[in-house]
Amino acid sequence: MSETVAEILLSPKTQQITNLTLHEKRLRFKCKQCAVFCCKLGGPTLSEKDVKRIEQAGYRAEESADGNRLKNKEDGSCIFLNFNQKKGIYECLIYDFRPALCRLYPFSLEKKSPNSFLLKLIPCCNGLNNPDGEQVKEKFIIDHLFDSVLEIFEETGKGMV
Repeated sequence: MSETVAEILLSPKTQQITNLTLHEKRLRFKCKQCAVFCCKLGGPTLSEKDVKRIEQAGYRAEESADGNRLKNKEDGSCIFLNFNQKKGIYECLIYDFRPALCRLYPFSLEKKSPNSFLLKLIPCCNGLNNPDGEQVKEKFIIDHLFDSVLEIFEETGKGMV
């Protein structure tokens, strides 16, 4: 499996995809809610939009963030990670309001130029190549990742992380 999933070129004026080249055509993804790597390794860096979303979820920024990072529990996991004993799965207490980097996981971005970037895998995720998962194609990227990609793009001074 290739580390690079896709190369994406955006229009600087419309911030829409003008070209998307898939490098990995057989990849599937569906979260297993195991939280083995994503939520147990500490909280991500937060943007201003992330902080506002968390406040919309009913949490005050000073209670949930240390500067520009999401706070961690004593064991290093995210403060919003909760194990549901009844279901036997982990759940995010702010799932619908979670930060952009959490929404993007298990993918990351690598800037190639001011308007293009590589969508890369964080290969340790157990949800990758889940047989029940959705195939990671252009539709998946647009439906599940594109809003977070744009937010990160805007937040980093019109460039990617």
